[in-house]
Amino acid sequence: MSCHLQFGLFDQLENDGSTPIGTQYREHLELARMADQAGFSHWFKSEHHHVPLDIAPSINVFLSAVIQETSNMRISSLVHLLPFYDPMRLYEELCMLDHLSEGRLDVGFGKGISPPEQILWGVPRDEASSRTEEALDYILAAMELAAKEGLGCLFNYEGTYWSATDHPLEISPYQDPHPPLWRPGTLATAAEMGVSTIIPGPMKSIPERVEAYREQQKAEGAGGHTPTLSTLRRIVVAPTEAEAVEIAERAWATFDANLTKLFREYDLWPPTMVPSFLGDTEQAFATESLLAGTPSQMVEYFERFEQESGLTHVTLCPAFGNITATEARTSLELFSDAVMRG
Repeated sequence: MSCHLQFGLFDQLENDGSTPIGTQYREHLELARMADQAGFSHWFKSEHHHVPLDIAPSINVFLSAVIQETSNMRISSLVHLLPFYDPMRLYEELCMLDHLSEGRLDVGFGKGISPPEQILWGVPRDEASSRTEEALDYILAAMELAAKEGLGCLFNYEGTYWSATDHPLEISPYQDPHPPLWRPGTLATAAEMGVSTIIPGPMKSIPERVEAYREQQKAEGAGGHTPTLSTLRRIVVAPTEAEAVEIAERAWATFDANLTKLFREYDLWPPTMVPSFLGDTEQAFATESLLAGTPSQMVEYFERFEQESGLTHVTLCPAFGNITATEARTSLELFSDAVMRG
């Protein structure tokens, strides 16, 4: 197909349950290299703690590794869990990543969708949102000050949770005044800030949400960066539809178990919102959160998507649940050959 869509790759680094963790790191880095060579525009990683959903919970460490293994893609968090950080430490690490990538860093931010993780991290549930807002304000204020006044400037901040008095800023972002920002989960907040976001839902519902974003958008783009509107699709591509569906259904069950493990253990069941639909693969297929099929079926789907969705960017996740490294590479290779190069 002659495709004008751009594609990103999303990776949570789930534990597949059978492969040594160090080996899994190397396999996921190989997937990132493949995506970079295939022409993907972004590589995203989420942040989770204390669950098999994420075997690389120190997100900045893994972002640094991916930066070293790639040359072209933008490398981004989706998202940094801001209430879990000292904002000055995170400011410094984000500046480092921006320089290591020579300006290929994007930064996603949020409070997280898992109250059990917040409990284990010592973040009061009623403070998660306000801590997120303050941490972001702190970090962006430091970046903007360093961009304006240069290295050695003194940073002051007085907030509810964090403060700073005459802190010298001896590192600043590579990008002026700060990297592009992503805020998934809350369309109105992303629109008001003029930052990039992930729009959920099936193809037919996306145009209305794109229009809502445009109507609510109050800024041309935070930091001077044009916002990217994307959506997320977990995909399995195989030589036959039956094989793809079998892999997808098996992996979706593991994805759900990994995601909801802490909800069950902390008696926070059922959760109010989980993207795994509590393991319901029929709902996953119906909402197009999960796509499984042959290369030709992917071509057909994304031809319609390009014509009907109103989006120019799609984020794909070929590695989820207990999908093997070979299965993930096969999905990425078949998809890239058929949809991006076909």
